[in-house]
Amino acid sequence: MARSARSVGAAKASAAVLVESRLVPPQLSATTLLARPGLSTLLHTGVGKRLVCITAPAGYGKTTALTQFVSQLEPHGVTVAWLSLEAQDNDPLLFFRYLAAALNHADPRLGRSVLAQTAGGSLASPDAIVASLLSDLGTDCGRLLLVLDDFHLIQHEGVHRHIEWLAGHLPPNVGVVIASRTRLPLSLSQWRVRNQLLELDAAHFGLALDEAADFVGRVSGAPLAREQLRALHDRTEGWIAGLQLASLALRESGDRGAFLRDFSGSDRDITDYLGEHVLDSLRPDLRDFLLDTAGLERFCAELCDEVLGRSDSRALLAEVQSRNLFLSGLDRTRTWFRYHHLFADYLRSRSRERQPEQSRAISLRASAWFQRQGHLHEAIRYAFDGQDFERAADLVAEFSAELVQHRGEHATLLGWLARLPQHLVHARPKIRVGHAWSLVLTRRYAEAEQELRALEQACSESGDAELRCMVEMIRCVYWAHAGEPLQAKATSETWLKSWPRADAFCTGVVANVLASGCCATDAFEQGEQALAVARRSFGESHADYGLAWAAALAVMLAIRRGDYHEAMVQVKAGIAVVERNLGLASYAGSMLALLAAEVCYEQGDLAGAQTFVDVGLPYVDDHGLVEMTTAGYLTRARLLRLRGEVAQADSCLLEGESLGHRLKLQRLALILSAERCALRLHAGSTEEAQKLGRSYGLIGYGAGNTPQAPAAPIEDDSVCLLHLRLRLAGAQGGNVAGALNDALRRALRDNHRAQVARLLVLKAVHQHRAQEGAQALRTLDEALDLSARCGLVRSLVDGDPVVLDMIETIRANRGGRPAQGSGQAPEAYLEQLLVAAGRSGEASPRTVRAGTRPGVASELLTERELKILRLLKAGLGNRELAQSLFVSEATVKWHLHNIFAKLGVKNRTSALARAQENSLL
Repeated sequence: MARSARSVGAAKASAAVLVESRLVPPQLSATTLLARPGLSTLLHTGVGKRLVCITAPAGYGKTTALTQFVSQLEPHGVTVAWLSLEAQDNDPLLFFRYLAAALNHADPRLGRSVLAQTAGGSLASPDAIVASLLSDLGTDCGRLLLVLDDFHLIQHEGVHRHIEWLAGHLPPNVGVVIASRTRLPLSLSQWRVRNQLLELDAAHFGLALDEAADFVGRVSGAPLAREQLRALHDRTEGWIAGLQLASLALRESGDRGAFLRDFSGSDRDITDYLGEHVLDSLRPDLRDFLLDTAGLERFCAELCDEVLGRSDSRALLAEVQSRNLFLSGLDRTRTWFRYHHLFADYLRSRSRERQPEQSRAISLRASAWFQRQGHLHEAIRYAFDGQDFERAADLVAEFSAELVQHRGEHATLLGWLARLPQHLVHARPKIRVGHAWSLVLTRRYAEAEQELRALEQACSESGDAELRCMVEMIRCVYWAHAGEPLQAKATSETWLKSWPRADAFCTGVVANVLASGCCATDAFEQGEQALAVARRSFGESHADYGLAWAAALAVMLAIRRGDYHEAMVQVKAGIAVVERNLGLASYAGSMLALLAAEVCYEQGDLAGAQTFVDVGLPYVDDHGLVEMTTAGYLTRARLLRLRGEVAQADSCLLEGESLGHRLKLQRLALILSAERCALRLHAGSTEEAQKLGRSYGLIGYGAGNTPQAPAAPIEDDSVCLLHLRLRLAGAQGGNVAGALNDALRRALRDNHRAQVARLLVLKAVHQHRAQEGAQALRTLDEALDLSARCGLVRSLVDGDPVVLDMIETIRANRGGRPAQGSGQAPEAYLEQLLVAAGRSGEASPRTVRAGTRPGVASELLTERELKILRLLKAGLGNRELAQSLFVSEATVKWHLHNIFAKLGVKNRTSALARAQENSLL
């Protein structure tokens, strides 16, 4: 979209505004603040618990008690993160953005990566965000208490599930307090059994008789006789809101005795008395002020003056506060306020009895004010409240693209679209642009295609250049995400020529798309040029997320060329970029982590590969490009195989293959199906591998069921290798040699150096089996020389075992002499391969064997493995572990196998004992 960087920045800023008053406890009035030592003592017992649950109806003083409680914690070294929830937080990404902001407000080290990645345009799933927050909380942040107030407003089951998971995996120094009007939709039994739960309800929050006496005296201005107080306390059952309303009525009543005789304390009676004895007794201008502001969720004097057309709102707010009329301060400067929910509900019911046009006008003026302040959500909310759907549609159109492109708040946008009349949506293509973005980024490709076609038609009819620029950009991204690299390359080339003055961010996005297309089509030089454009554009627009994408694409280009040394250089450079602001445990970081896992595995760094896989796993199904998802599933399965978990490795590959079919990403499905065949070759099940290969169409049938080339050509390098391995395992004669030579010519033409090396290894194996021993050794030596320059290790170690036999022969033939010129691999490289294969007397520095000294092995346990140990200690089985970690049981078994190996033990009991010895639990 051809807009200035300044306008883009303003739009992003407006979409990114967080209401900071929600991140601090409400400010309390000292005049009515009660000391409640009994309740305070109860709450303090929860400081050492994992979870404190408070459930009580409105008006029981939950928020007030919590505010008092947390104010007492700071002197004791407890940091408090506070979040007041609202209905709009049912958008999971908005909820977790606020949660990250609350943690960051309490401790600047926490939540930084989540805030940075969402502010930088990163698409992050709730699973990934929760994983990132948990990673932050695993650092040494001291004793921390997270308070979630008004949790009853959250109805989204996904948020409930993630909060339950997060609470169950927090480190011991972090606790959670949840306050709600209704029963919490969480499974609490696990914490109750472990004595890690404190549950408080209305019975704990009701005022005792002496507390009620103090409170009523403060609010009403004069103490009650003991008998009168007892009657009032009995009728309200210590309900604070009822006592406060009665006290306000007593202050205005001429006959206290008569009032108390008639007062029942029921909800209906309190409502009646609130109207007759409190609201109606106020001056008309003060009463009108209360009724006029009732529809505002939060307000300040400036907003009230604006929407009511007056200039004395500050003084009126001070008077409301002095009269104790249920006004709560939301910040330390006492700028922002809200009414207590019970009082606000009553005021709104009274306000609806007046002319509705007046309330709608106030809502629309509030919408305009919040729009000027850059508060997107509230501007749109009040436009809907004012029933001005035209205005609401205009606002949604203005902000929808930024909302989904930079915030990822897809549920919010869909909620707005559901409330808007369809003719207003269709009349505003910009709303549909945001919708199209959302569909592409959430991998709903069929719906995205339909929406993009409609938008392209609208562009043709309207001639709107700005709209066409944005739609064509989304189309470029669509082709890249949908696994169509040729289309992605062609459309991005056209876009960059057509829109040379587009804003920097959009240019960077399309340049990255072009680089991805160049990677898939072997246009390496053009890809490097595209990445230079992307880096420059994202540098101008300060988009770290875009820079992370460029770094990941640079790794992909190096892998595609077959230069794993350069790939690792780019991995390290990319990680430096994401760790600067986004954090490695983020969506952006996980792109690099999954690719880094593939590079580490290939270079024989299995511990590094495992570490990076652990970082990337929460995001593996969310990535837009096939290469990243493929890297995650392949590396995970290969590590499982090396641990002896062959069935689990196959399940992992099948899971990824199913994802490819579901999303219509055929390349992903094809590569992983080929790896399933390779898994069977590794196990020595040649017939089973060939049978599976035929079922996938990777090989055809020749005479006598001899494997031959499939009907369709194979373009992917890894699938081509598998096809040749299958034919080599069961073929006789020169037909395989011809296919090998054809594949070598293609690899040389495309400058795929690693593929050339791997094919030369296969050629050497074929020559060896054809009794051409001397030629096989010469071919292999040439392959090894090239493999060393490419940085290949596992490609040779994981192949046919005869390769290792030939390497030992080559090494023996040299008799200790160094390699003679080109065409011969260095001696150190041959040793590295044999060590990786376990054929050398020297121990691999990256291998941890059973029986290793426990203190050394335990240092290599990952954070995920330490968490599993803690869950094991709590008595969870594999199924419960899988549910808690949001992984399969196969993955749990894989982690357990790694833990046992690192600790030098063989079972859970021994692992827990060894962990206890080493102070890991």
